[in-house]
Amino acid sequence: MEEGKKEINLDSVLESLGPYGRYNLLNFVLLLYPILLSSFFECGFIFEAQEQMYRCEVYGCEQRFNDTSWIQYAIPTDVKNNKLESCLRFAPVSNTSMQCLPEDFSTNKTLPCETFVYEEGRSFVKEFNLGCQEWKRALVGTIHNSGMFLAMLFTGAISDRFGRKVAVGFASCASLIFGFSRAFAPNYLSYVALHFLEAGLGGGLYPSAYVFIVELVGLKQRVIVSAMCNMTFVIGVVLIALLAWVVDNWRTYILILYCPAIIVVIYIWFTNESARWLLSKGRRDEAIRVLKRAAKINNLDERNLELEALGDPLLKPKNQTEDKKSQFSKALRSSIIWKRLLICSFLWLTCSLVYYGLSINSVSLSSHRYVSFMLVVLVEIPAYIVVVIVLDKYGRKKTLVATYLTCALTSLLFAFLPRSDWWSIPLYLIGKWSVTLAYSSVYIYVSEVFPTNMRQTLISFCSTAGRIGSLMAPVTPLLSYYHKSMPTVIFGAMCLISSALVLLLPETRNMRLPDTIEEAEELSRMKRKPSRNGHL
Repeated sequence: MEEGKKEINLDSVLESLGPYGRYNLLNFVLLLYPILLSSFFECGFIFEAQEQMYRCEVYGCEQRFNDTSWIQYAIPTDVKNNKLESCLRFAPVSNTSMQCLPEDFSTNKTLPCETFVYEEGRSFVKEFNLGCQEWKRALVGTIHNSGMFLAMLFTGAISDRFGRKVAVGFASCASLIFGFSRAFAPNYLSYVALHFLEAGLGGGLYPSAYVFIVELVGLKQRVIVSAMCNMTFVIGVVLIALLAWVVDNWRTYILILYCPAIIVVIYIWFTNESARWLLSKGRRDEAIRVLKRAAKINNLDERNLELEALGDPLLKPKNQTEDKKSQFSKALRSSIIWKRLLICSFLWLTCSLVYYGLSINSVSLSSHRYVSFMLVVLVEIPAYIVVVIVLDKYGRKKTLVATYLTCALTSLLFAFLPRSDWWSIPLYLIGKWSVTLAYSSVYIYVSEVFPTNMRQTLISFCSTAGRIGSLMAPVTPLLSYYHKSMPTVIFGAMCLISSALVLLLPETRNMRLPDTIEEAEELSRMKRKPSRNGHL
């Protein structure tokens, strides 16, 4: 290239367009909306199938509306939790009609419940009569996350093959159809089947919209845009708690969550496709038309953008193309890559299990489940801000070790110290803040320790391990039936193990991304290597 002549590529064009011009701001709004909705669809089940208070129905006594004193004689008390037993009742002394007096019940013998009395409201547990079948309620979250696991297998393929807006439109449409239908499920089996289909076909909404919005801007704005997406998701989760607070009918709750998706289904087809994706597919003329339209909306002279000189920045020359089979076999033979893959997979699994586990268990954190949940979610916002600062200042390893240890310490203190709203809630919030920071760091770190020619494949493997953690998280509240602190003890133990495993990995701060298996292996043998632009 001649001296002084600027290289024309898509990033330079996007910088010239202005990252926050009217065109981008309009698209930010249009794409942040489905990201907001994805929080509804991914986390709505927490309150949709939330815990319900119930007890045994005692025949002959329930009709005594003006007198409930008999309950203390008929229903045992769970001393550990200081509340009535949900699944047991005292045996009647005789089968004759009772006066519901103390002498009518045998306190030495209990019987399992046959029917139940539920608290007021139209809840999921009450309508499907799931009393003493907590596993069925907890299974809803696992089935949902199983569907999300399925969505991972083809979301990227749809997005890469057919385009970003097709992927967003498809996911929005699937979420609308199956989510809306779930509000009219006649029984438990049809309900969970629709839950699986909704998550399996619509679970790619967030990653599709995220990729679309990141491709609107150049390199310098991607961190900020990513933070915008994360914060929008958090706002959506807070809105879920507020909605569940005021709507006690689970079917109405679902309809309110999913009906807004119809707006995305309508307008997404009128948006412009990602210029970066069009270029990657060799559709250069279409990409130029999109960029010209963007320049017109931003009141810029398209001639200054030198669009006609725009090539395909993603297309590699043939002599740089490597044999994928050869690289795959090299990865299989590399003990360093295998060790790194297993450790990173465990780190991702820990983050996913603890992150979702703390969110789900937060509804039992205090007497006000909705406020507790909102606090646990809102604490994520400062974590997304801090991670941008500490990763570059202190390095990846120190940040991960510190955050895992902090989460482990707060989880174990919360488990073994007496509960008090004055300090137990702050401890819980610090733990959630720490694992959120660790989760964000792992996303970045994992992409830096694997080579370019195998990066997407190996990251997908780690992400799959993380999805196993999210599958396990919904059933962790069941462990509290054995011991109220068991979930947080498990979270703390996982974080302790992860903090130790991080020490076995290389530091990647200010190191250039490895392109080959050999360069990735070399990370473990060096302390610092200059980046490609010459800076340390």
